[in-house]
Amino acid sequence: MKKIRLWYLYDFANSFASVVLIFYYPLMLAERGAKETWLGISSSVATAILLFTLPYLGAWSDKTGRRIYLIKISSILMVLSLFVIAFLIQELESLSFFMLYVLSFFYILFQVCFQGSYVFYSAMLRGLTTPETNMKVSGAGMGYGQLGNAISLLIMGPVIGSSLVIFGLSGKPLALFMGGLIFALISIPFFCQEETVNSSSGLSFSYREFLDKVFANRRLFYFIVGYAFLSNSIMTFQLYISLYVQKIFDFSDQFVAFIGINGLVFIVIGGFLSNKFALKLGNQETALHASALLYALCFAAFALMPTLPWLVFVVVAISGLSYGLVFSIARTVYSEISPPDEQGEFFSIYTVFERAASIIGPLVWLSTFYLLVEFGENIQYRGSVLFLVFVAFVGLHYLRKSRQYVSC
Repeated sequence: MKKIRLWYLYDFANSFASVVLIFYYPLMLAERGAKETWLGISSSVATAILLFTLPYLGAWSDKTGRRIYLIKISSILMVLSLFVIAFLIQELESLSFFMLYVLSFFYILFQVCFQGSYVFYSAMLRGLTTPETNMKVSGAGMGYGQLGNAISLLIMGPVIGSSLVIFGLSGKPLALFMGGLIFALISIPFFCQEETVNSSSGLSFSYREFLDKVFANRRLFYFIVGYAFLSNSIMTFQLYISLYVQKIFDFSDQFVAFIGINGLVFIVIGGFLSNKFALKLGNQETALHASALLYALCFAAFALMPTLPWLVFVVVAISGLSYGLVFSIARTVYSEISPPDEQGEFFSIYTVFERAASIIGPLVWLSTFYLLVEFGENIQYRGSVLFLVFVAFVGLHYLRKSRQYVSC
């Protein structure tokens, strides 16, 4: 089906933009003397903005059917943000407070638009599939998205290590620029498709009524609470992984890229295997719990493992496989337990809870990090990762609690 192929294409395309920011922006800040606090606070502000805007925009997309329109606006702002960050940071060897505020503004803008587009993109899933194909399409979408991440790092790794200069940009800033440009070019066919628009005009939306609906559906409520804790642990580590492997294992920029590619390859495999994995275990939620447990054990391994490069590759591969399974299966389960005519509205809260890692996760990470300051940097980083095991298990508890309401 053409619409499904175009849906896959957008996930593949936007990966080129998101992965360069995730991997290289923290490194560029660290290289110029900025503290990790700037990254955590920026992510927290982005999530706070999403909390107050996404439910309304999700409800508007349900009412009008204009999901692609909102994705288009978000994507344009994402590309512009990457371009501005790249050109601003290129010539700077250190960052003043003013420049940190400016860079943080565009980082926040990118995150708000990226997470927002994910809401409208995910809300399209149920309209493109049947109950029999939902899991398969969701998993394939995850797979193609992570394939885009892997290909992007394969391209950008040699770029940042070369003397290539384009428009005065080189190294990591050039990677940001290229990521935005490739995203813009590949996503054009997705935006050229016709969109079915409803004739409805006007929108009566109440945050209180929306939250009342969420709280009243106990199965859905406990699911998103559990998912929030689980994604807190996973996405917080994703936020700091490039710094972690450099600090603990003394990896070069090139080796960090290889680690990233290794993980992404197995995320792709996990996404494509999610449907078979769920069928093998006989239930989607059982498969979600099993893959989440595996990821939690990977956190323990990251925190306690010796500094052996080959072992890092093995654990990253296993965690990548778990990541692909967790996020593709969770999206499928949520799309099926949320109201069919309010997918945009309910995926808005799903995304906000998922990205709550951007507020709670970094704060937990930084708190643990500074509490262990007397023990040295090695223990600080390892202790921060070890605490994420506890966060992941809290998430598993609430996911299991959600399943108790399956007949409600």
